Amino acid sequence: MRNGRKIVDTDCHQMEPAAMWQEHIDPEFRDAAPCIKKVRGRNTMTVEGQSLVSEEKYPFSTPDFLAAMARGMQRFQRVLTAGYAPEARLEDMDEHGIDIQILFPTVGGQLLGREFENTDLLGACCRAFNNWSAEYASAAPDRLRWAAMLPAQDPTLAAEEIRRTAAKGCTAYYMRPNPVCERDLADEAYDPVFAAAAASNRPICFHDSGSPHIPSFGDRFPTHTTGHIVAHPFEAMSAMMSLIWGGIFERYPDLRVVHVEADAGWVPYWLQRMEQHYEFSGNAEHPNLKLAPTEYFKRNVWVAARGDERTLPAALDLVGDDKFLFDTDYPHPDGTFPWGMESLEKQPIPDESIRKIFWDNPATAFAL
Repeated sequence: MRNGRKIVDTDCHQMEPAAMWQEHIDPEFRDAAPCIKKVRGRNTMTVEGQSLVSEEKYPFSTPDFLAAMARGMQRFQRVLTAGYAPEARLEDMDEHGIDIQILFPTVGGQLLGREFENTDLLGACCRAFNNWSAEYASAAPDRLRWAAMLPAQDPTLAAEEIRRTAAKGCTAYYMRPNPVCERDLADEAYDPVFAAAAASNRPICFHDSGSPHIPSFGDRFPTHTTGHIVAHPFEAMSAMMSLIWGGIFERYPDLRVVHVEADAGWVPYWLQRMEQHYEFSGNAEHPNLKLAPTEYFKRNVWVAARGDERTLPAALDLVGDDKFLFDTDYPHPDGTFPWGMESLEKQPIPDESIRKIFWDNPATAFAL
């Protein structure tokens, strides 16, 4: 608790040990598990003989960018020294008044940024991460809430993993917003995934990750910085549109979706843009769209905001304060920990809205 308010940080990250994949994967896949190998003269995490990130599209590992990451990580000395042990994470949370973290993968997000030749191996990788994450969070299960990685390339496996990890106590599910296998999120192939998630009373969280092999808006740009600027919000916007206009929320009215690490200032514009098209053409090309886009948004969708977003007061004014959450991206160097909480507290918005963003809204979105 901080200044009398409970806080959920809705976008935090695991920092997976390199050996975790081989140690936790099903034994029959151990020899094929993700591991560090040298690619183009650099040690990098690989699977199926390929680096998890695509340096050919927008580079992840230029010297200048790696140096910037190293500088940014200096403020996380406690968890760095402790090898990201949960006890050190909890000390950081206690020091800064964070009650709950929602934990997403780091390397796992990159792993889902490529299509697997062997989808059974992909499923095994997701199970390995999820089993390890459940063990990690068991240090404080009420405070460390983990999101389960889903092998979206194979929707049948993904639906099975939803049911399995719900039984293990996950709080949410993690998917990338990018197209996979030339499918966008409105493709009927994903129906088993959305049906299983809705039945489990847990949200699907869409979270991009840099330099993927699968299609990304960042592909148009030559550096990680420019690609990252574009990819995260544009992929979230594209995903939200696909889910609404593709009729997903009409078919699965109980499905909850959370967009994280894409900021939130774009939300009023994007709702406006969708409403303009709805006013012009209605559901002429989208017969499963039975309600106006904003109605689906207000029923099914939440968006996480940084505390320092200067556009946040305008977004609250235009959209309301029920659909926004708070995140810091801990412990990634481009996030806002540990100053993000103070930044939100200083925003020119009502105290009631701050309380809702810190706690009430995520409590609803994640059924805490």
